[in-house]
Amino acid sequence: MTKLQYIDFIRNSLPMVDKTSKYHRLQVEAAINVAVNTVFYDMYEKNPKKFKKSMERYSLLYSPLSVNPALSGTTGRYESALLIDIVDLPKKAGGVLEIMPDTAVLTTTVFVPVSTLEGEQIYGSESSLPGNVIGFSFSGGRTIEYWDMSAAQAAQGVVVRLIQQFKSYSNTDNVLLPYGQNKAIIDLVREFMGAIPPKDLVNTNADVNG
Repeated sequence: MTKLQYIDFIRNSLPMVDKTSKYHRLQVEAAINVAVNTVFYDMYEKNPKKFKKSMERYSLLYSPLSVNPALSGTTGRYESALLIDIVDLPKKAGGVLEIMPDTAVLTTTVFVPVSTLEGEQIYGSESSLPGNVIGFSFSGGRTIEYWDMSAAQAAQGVVVRLIQQFKSYSNTDNVLLPYGQNKAIIDLVREFMGAIPPKDLVNTNADVNG
């Protein structure tokens, strides 16, 4: 289903706020986004070792044109600025599953995830990794940071495989959600929406002070 179809499918399955009104699509979208993130998080927690392989079908591959590293004037390191939000997972790279050199370039460069603290401790010291190994960090937001990347390596470009958040899909995009998790997502959305207080149904013509 497309993103909009999925939102409407769940929205129509929810109880009405009152006799004439349903929850707004933006409310439902926000609840679905949290529910999908929660499902991905739980799947990773249950089997971290097999997560990357099992998530390949539900991840997206971003080409060099959209994620090419650029030099940051703030940190002096190369960064990839993403235009979408990534599912945050309890691992070093969050929802970034893999970074590879542009396949059009023949290179031995290897990308390995490191935490920001590890990057600060390793790079620029005597214990730096080999020249063909580049550390990358993702600490939320929309920025991937590279440690000890040279200008030549940055110019080669990168390909990033990641898990995109539901809210970052366009309404006409087909959204692939983890197989067998639709019920869990719907149940979570129902739970979240149930916590939203209903519209003010007070009769303004009544004497509320009496």
